[in-house]
Amino acid sequence: MKRPFRIKTIKRARKWMKHQYDVIAVLAVSCVAILSSCSGDINSNFDSHFTNDGYLIQDSTKQDNKVPLTKAKFYVEVSGSMNGFFRAGQPTDFKKDVWQILSYYSPIAPGVTILTNNGDEGKTYDLSNFQTQMNTGAFVSTASTRVPLMLQSIIDNLDADNGEVAVLISDMKYSPVGQAAPKVLLTQYSTDVSKIFGQYGKAISLVCATSNYLDKKGNSICDASPYYFLIIGNDSGVAEMRDGISTLLTNAGRFVDNIESGFNYGGIKESFGIPKKCFQMDINEPTFVEYEEADSYDTCIINLKVDLAPYRWILTDESYFARAFKAKTLYGANLVVDDVNIVVKNITDKQLKRTAEATVRLKLFNMPTDSDVIEWTLELPDTDYTLFGQFCGATAEEDVTKSYSIEDFLVGMFYGGVVNTTLNPNYILVSKNS
Repeated sequence: MKRPFRIKTIKRARKWMKHQYDVIAVLAVSCVAILSSCSGDINSNFDSHFTNDGYLIQDSTKQDNKVPLTKAKFYVEVSGSMNGFFRAGQPTDFKKDVWQILSYYSPIAPGVTILTNNGDEGKTYDLSNFQTQMNTGAFVSTASTRVPLMLQSIIDNLDADNGEVAVLISDMKYSPVGQAAPKVLLTQYSTDVSKIFGQYGKAISLVCATSNYLDKKGNSICDASPYYFLIIGNDSGVAEMRDGISTLLTNAGRFVDNIESGFNYGGIKESFGIPKKCFQMDINEPTFVEYEEADSYDTCIINLKVDLAPYRWILTDESYFARAFKAKTLYGANLVVDDVNIVVKNITDKQLKRTAEATVRLKLFNMPTDSDVIEWTLELPDTDYTLFGQFCGATAEEDVTKSYSIEDFLVGMFYGGVVNTTLNPNYILVSKNS
């Protein structure tokens, strides 16, 4: 009588055990699927700069807020130290280059304003009258140069928020002759400049050029006397004007260098060439998948293209770029900057345009995890004015081979405008997965 009960109990037990095996199998498959999913993430280290599937998380602080260049105001300093550029009836490189620049920008700057002895705005000439006055020596003067007063006058009349920039053409020799305690004022010059630029809070660029300088008889006493274009306004407008003026001067063979302060550069613009031993996941993403492990001689190569156009022109010098470019991996892979190639094009046509791009070959190898992230940035040449240095050190305003007091102006410009030397970093994800 008990046998059927045993058989029935055994059958139930077997059915129960089969059910448990089925549950375990389903759980096992689920666990394998979950584990496979985790190990297959492109961003296997769950780096905070990327989503798990490899898309860059955009940084809102890197966005550019550009105000297009719509109008320019040109100012010319008329003082005794500028006379050698203005000699009556005599050609100078200064007259040639200034006239070319004014003519090029005439659609947005139809006039030129003369700065008076006390730094205030004087008469504004249309271009034709200015050309006549400049060529006939009407601007030869005995006035002194009062840079802080000129700067304040220019800034007070500048509408930068609506895309206007101001350009001061001057030899930048501060000469407070006739003012109380001129020697004391010279020692306070950099502080005064810093205060003016600091309160204004806009971008500043100083472009240096050279010209022959003539004495009263018309004889050239210096073949490369320095003078400057000081550009003030919003970042994008100042950068556009800087590039245009610098390009025209470069084509004439009389450009020296440009330096700047007070810029908010936004993000570093990048693109990529064809990689090796990996594939770019998406043309708009700094993510590379299917990384192949190899040694340092034959390994993954990322060809990073860095847009250098927004920055000082000196950054296109390979030695400066080598010092500025910083890169490292965040998760232990080896990284080598294998090669750098910089291409610059200055185009003068109906519209001035300058392009500058550095291609950096990054070699990645010995990756210890399934992915790694390359962090890179640029540390800009901050207060480096090496090329300006040849014009520093003047002990008297009469030295036409140098720029008297220019060092003090540069110090004030750098501190007042606040130099942005380190840019926010960019990130590149490289993964063995896909």
